Amino acid sequence: MSNHGKTAKRIKALAYLHRYLPLSVVVLIMIPMSPSVLFCLLGAMFFVLGVWTFVGYKLRWKHIFCSFQDTYRNSMTPESIRWGWLEKRDVYGVSIIEGVMGIASIVFGIAFF
Repeated sequence: MSNHGKTAKRIKALAYLHRYLPLSVVVLIMIPMSPSVLFCLLGAMFFVLGVWTFVGYKLRWKHIFCSFQDTYRNSMTPESIRWGWLEKRDVYGVSIIEGVMGIASIVFGIAFF
């Protein structure tokens, strides 16, 4: 396999990780633990994901573009990135919502448990 094919597979794997990481973390966190730790872990995960999305968009990381392609139900094209196709409001909205959810979960976990 050529180096180009390996790079494309790596980008797609990172895109899937970016897209499905929250779901896998939530499933792993289902083990019994105190609510404050649960909320803090979920909050940290969402905050990091929001920052990852925002920074990745600003630095033009290919896996972020491919992750949004997967979200829009299009096939991933790591070899053909068209950043203008991606709606800024979607990227900023997702980043802000994930960041706010993360901070709110951490505050909730600390304040109420």
